[in-house]
Amino acid sequence: MNKYSFRLTKEEVREFCIRAIWEQMLIRRFMWLLALASLALTYVLEAWIEMLGIVIVALLAFAAFIVWNNSVMKERLCGKTRTMEVEEGMLKLVTEGELYSEIPCSSFTEVRMTRHLLMLGLRQGSKLIAWYPIPLRVFADERERDSFVESIRNPQVRAGGRDAVSDMGEHGEASVTGFGAQAAERSEQEYFRLSFQIGEEEWVRMMTAATENLPARILEEKKGRSVWIALAAVCSVLLCGAAWVFPSAARLIYIMSYTGTIICLVLLWNLTRNPEKKIRAQIRRGIAQSNTWGVWNASVTEMGISQNVSGKNSVIMPWESLLCVVETDAELLFYQKDKKHFGVLPKAGMESREQIECLKGLCREKHVEVLVGKRKKYVPGWLFPLLIAIVMVGYVAAYVVLIHRDSGKDTAPDYVPLDRQISVLRSFGFTIPEEMEETLSAYVEKYELASFVESYPYTWLLSNLAWAEEEDWTEGAQDGTEVFWFDFEGWDIYTDYIRVLEGMQKLSVGSILDDVGNIQEDTGNMNWERGTGTITVSLEWNGQEHSWKMDVENDWIDAEVLGIYNGLLEKEGISERFYMTGDDGQGVFVFYCTGEWASEFEDATGLDMETYMVKKGW
Repeated sequence: MNKYSFRLTKEEVREFCIRAIWEQMLIRRFMWLLALASLALTYVLEAWIEMLGIVIVALLAFAAFIVWNNSVMKERLCGKTRTMEVEEGMLKLVTEGELYSEIPCSSFTEVRMTRHLLMLGLRQGSKLIAWYPIPLRVFADERERDSFVESIRNPQVRAGGRDAVSDMGEHGEASVTGFGAQAAERSEQEYFRLSFQIGEEEWVRMMTAATENLPARILEEKKGRSVWIALAAVCSVLLCGAAWVFPSAARLIYIMSYTGTIICLVLLWNLTRNPEKKIRAQIRRGIAQSNTWGVWNASVTEMGISQNVSGKNSVIMPWESLLCVVETDAELLFYQKDKKHFGVLPKAGMESREQIECLKGLCREKHVEVLVGKRKKYVPGWLFPLLIAIVMVGYVAAYVVLIHRDSGKDTAPDYVPLDRQISVLRSFGFTIPEEMEETLSAYVEKYELASFVESYPYTWLLSNLAWAEEEDWTEGAQDGTEVFWFDFEGWDIYTDYIRVLEGMQKLSVGSILDDVGNIQEDTGNMNWERGTGTITVSLEWNGQEHSWKMDVENDWIDAEVLGIYNGLLEKEGISERFYMTGDDGQGVFVFYCTGEWASEFEDATGLDMETYMVKKGW
């Protein structure tokens, strides 16, 4: 059977990382159900902004997880020669300067093919898969690749192929020493061997001790926790502040802040909780490596530490691959240089204390540091759930305040005196002569309209400016050339679109819209009895005819008509646009202005300014 030596490139590691994370996500059904439930709730409530915020945060979290894992995997996998071989029903793996391991081919239940990789999956629980990647470039052709896969799925079938090692490493190295020779060499000069039973309780104790004493946890104890807490707090404050400063994007920013803060707290909780409780929970959910329970055989040789699990999985750890040995009350933990993977020798399986001290002395001779393990202290289990609950309640309360503020903005500010309204409109360039102000004030007083005019500010006054031409007592105004008004429930649907476009054109005198002419309506596709169909609106500009279809809903005017001219203005690079705001009824006020003017007018009056855009047809 062929042996394949290779070094993974950065691109291959990135591809492996993305696919491995995606495969891991696919088997976590609860996560998908929670995501779908959240999206379904926002859909039912028609909370589209909240839905967008949840999707954005989820994608950002997924991307961040990929980036973080890629950085870890790149350091662990790149630059090291690995060799794989299938022999006698076992997949044998050698990592340069690190591990030699043998895994039964029957243990690999998952096979995935990506663009550049073949991935072999070893299930270590119902929700945990360990993946072993091999580049497709090491195979001569598809036939050889399929033969290798068949040797994994059916170890009794020996695939044919090349006799020499297919070495496709970065530097084209020659073949490493054969597996059999390595195993024989490592079995020489044995100091002692022992057997011990690993069941559920032993597994929990061993994994708890190993997790508590991981060299990689040094940064996670105090400094790491402070960084996470500070990061969550700063992000929360900044995003909430941004939501208040930028009200147009407040809800989106707020939902992103809320979701991101909860994710940070959950991750922090996961990093700092008592590992024993977490491990027992994993066993209950079928995530733990229950397939490794059974009789373990271990030996210490001149070459390193070897372990065999239940006569199946075998691992050899060379002395040069070890970072340190941590002694706890019940075992010796041999940590690899990646600061995470480890081997274990329980003290109970050794003959005497002298043998333990002898083994520690051998470790020092091999330049492996011997450390004393320490039990960690953990915060109470109820603290983080309580903290998360408090944060959730606080965010919900603040969100209610935010929604209340926005809903209060939908109705204009309460009780603005008429003279104040006139002053504000004058500051924005509206022509309101003194005699018009006196006439309006007298009219309000005579008919006792002060409460109505002041509690719904600006709309009554803008109505009078829009209809100045029709009213004798508003003599001196600009005949509706500063604001245009119409009711969406049309007066005559056969001519309403013409009237609206001409009214908007009157607002923009002196612009390129002066050249627009021959505005017409074609109601031939309208079914008046059913109140359905379309009305074709057409006009001429620069000698060419342009047309649009407006949806018919009885005698209601399609709001798309408000975006027709804006499409031309944008196409020609004109900064002004037509903006509109409601009149607290079913009518609308239309303005011709810049975006900056519209924003300032909205802040000063409390009237929401919107704009429509129709680009097609020009």
